[in-house]
Amino acid sequence: MAALGALTPTIEPMATEHIAEMIALTERLIAEGHAYSADGHVLFAVESMPGYGALSGRKLDDMLAGARVEVADYKRHPGDFVLWKPSTGSEPGWDSPWGRGRPGWHLECSAMIRAHLGEAIDIHGGGRDLIFPHHENERAQSCCAYGGDFVRHWVHNAYVDMDGEKMSKSLGNVRTVRELKERYPGEVLRFALLSAHYRSPLNFSGELLSGARGTLDAFYGALRRHVDAPLADLPVEQTAVFAALLDDLNTP
Repeated sequence: MAALGALTPTIEPMATEHIAEMIALTERLIAEGHAYSADGHVLFAVESMPGYGALSGRKLDDMLAGARVEVADYKRHPGDFVLWKPSTGSEPGWDSPWGRGRPGWHLECSAMIRAHLGEAIDIHGGGRDLIFPHHENERAQSCCAYGGDFVRHWVHNAYVDMDGEKMSKSLGNVRTVRELKERYPGEVLRFALLSAHYRSPLNFSGELLSGARGTLDAFYGALRRHVDAPLADLPVEQTAVFAALLDDLNTP
């Protein structure tokens, strides 16, 4: 990430260090009537939240096809999702009021955001495949436990294709930054990624990288021609730059 010019994160929390916060969040949801225990599990009751589905724009009955857990007979509604589940002897687990177990898929995000960033955050990012069920459920448990909006702006990026095909380990067309840096400087890779809007698909190809290198060379040429000019005299339209970035991060 440093090779791409990305800053080091201020905090990098680990889920296993926040089990107590996850248990406390689960207990709060039960106390508020938004969760219940059944057959060693604790589940969020989706019908308890009037606005459930607002993020993904889905109706409750339409969401079942996207659920990542099988429908179990201990659920009050098929769309109820797991907050805490039991662990067998061979699985990771922690002691809890509901027995030895481990958190569900969504719980850790809400707990760590609350612990380190407070009641609400400005921006929450991720791939568009996370909108449902992950972010929908994350939003539900945080809003129902603590109130408020939880996230002011959801930023979901589109997929990156590699030479016209979706990047996939199964297809063997995944390229790491370390591999690409053998042929291109990190700033070329960064510029190429910024050449498409984050919500638009990006075809990551040799042509894209060659074009990014050529454009950067042109930028540096312009800078060299003005190297002796006072900074205030440089022909830089900062207002236009910020206006574009404030328009939903319009990097293109």
